[in-house]
Amino acid sequence: MLSRVYDAITTALLALAGAAMFVIAIGNALLRYFLNNPLIWGEEISRYTMIWGTMIGVALAYRAGHHIAIGVFADALPRRVGPPLRVLAHLLTLATAVILIDTGWALTAMLGSLEAPSSGIRMVWVYAAIPVGAVLLAVEALRLLAADVRALRQPVAAGQTR
Repeated sequence: MLSRVYDAITTALLALAGAAMFVIAIGNALLRYFLNNPLIWGEEISRYTMIWGTMIGVALAYRAGHHIAIGVFADALPRRVGPPLRVLAHLLTLATAVILIDTGWALTAMLGSLEAPSSGIRMVWVYAAIPVGAVLLAVEALRLLAADVRALRQPVAAGQTR
């Protein structure tokens, strides 16, 4: 139940970021073209929502298995090697997420008090996308790691090979 709520919230946040970016960018282009009076902050806020959408999208793409993989290499290996390799990939992804959390937090703490030039918002809201996105990626890596470890522990059914 909790995982479904989490999945729905993260998906909604990604959709919200995408919709906001789209509406602001299109609205700003229309204002510029028809009224010759674009929003001063439009491009900047659109860029920041793209950053948030990207960081949330990384985690959701990982959840769905949509990141680029070297399929030729994996397909050439025996089937029994696949699950341990997936576990290794999840561990490496988790390590990367931890590094991103640490460095993103440091960047946010160091530069977060600056203000964006045209919108005036504090950059903490922009830079926070890095550690937040990395936490979401770590959650997804842990979820998939747990599922793959459980699958490794399952007894092999008669007639199947791993």
